[in-house]
Amino acid sequence: MSSVITGSGDRYGIAQETRDKVMAAVEALGYVPSAAARQLRGARNRLIGVHTFEPIFPISQMNFYHEFLVGIEEQAVLDGYNLLLFTATDQATGRRPLFVKGASQLSVADGTILLGLDRERSELERLAESGYPFVHIGQRTIEGVDIPFVSPDYRAGVDNAVEKLIALGHTEIAYLKDDVRFEATTARREGYQQAMARHRLRARVIGTAQHDAASFDLRGATAVFAEESPQLLWVTTLADSQRLTIPHDLSVVALSEADSDTTRRWTTLTAPRRQLGAEAVQLLVSVLDGVDSPTHRSLPCLPLKDDTLDRPRG
Repeated sequence: MSSVITGSGDRYGIAQETRDKVMAAVEALGYVPSAAARQLRGARNRLIGVHTFEPIFPISQMNFYHEFLVGIEEQAVLDGYNLLLFTATDQATGRRPLFVKGASQLSVADGTILLGLDRERSELERLAESGYPFVHIGQRTIEGVDIPFVSPDYRAGVDNAVEKLIALGHTEIAYLKDDVRFEATTARREGYQQAMARHRLRARVIGTAQHDAASFDLRGATAVFAEESPQLLWVTTLADSQRLTIPHDLSVVALSEADSDTTRRWTTLTAPRRQLGAEAVQLLVSVLDGVDSPTHRSLPCLPLKDDTLDRPRG
């Protein structure tokens, strides 16, 4: 069976009909060669896989995920591992699946680091249940399943950002939310709400998709959080149409680094991407070594810059 799965059927004289039957069984059963079985056959490969769910691998320095990859590479060198980049893409959908024809394509590596937005959580759940070692960059929560991850502490980061705005004199602080919700957005909103509640200030979470920016009344808000790029565009439209100057009339904190408006330097809640990449390798190596340590790790966000922050007028 292993000779068929690894593509060695010709070498060992296995008939094509037999190979077809084995591969059909693999697909039907969802067979994944275990890490333990590979280790029984010999020493570890010293290979760490890197799988991104994004359609283009983050090799460009301008790509949001590039710094993660740099951190991964630096730490892999320190730990004596080579990297294997998984780039196989489903041409019909543009997706990069974890499983191809029922089998995991990751199994050639000792373990794998996953990054990017994974929209098929069932695949992630299946990978976890297979026992294959992996670490996800970014928190992923699936009920009843342990997903090892390293993540920015967005909850504390937004909490600290509220404290900074309050220190500047802001008390009317709104939060502009996106329609999409996942673990990072949940953590950000919780950080905002807990900080506002601690200071007994009114929390205002506004769904921008339901309101026209040009005519929307911020009702005295002097500072806003913009959750994603559409919210930055929304608040820019609002400011332009209502003749508000950013940041003198309205302070803005961007909570997403990806695809932001490059014509303006926004005050942005920034994840320590290079450190997260390195931390992911450290966690994966500890899992491979059987070290009993926490499998969920959070790193603080970087300090905010003052690009679009100012004291409220009046």
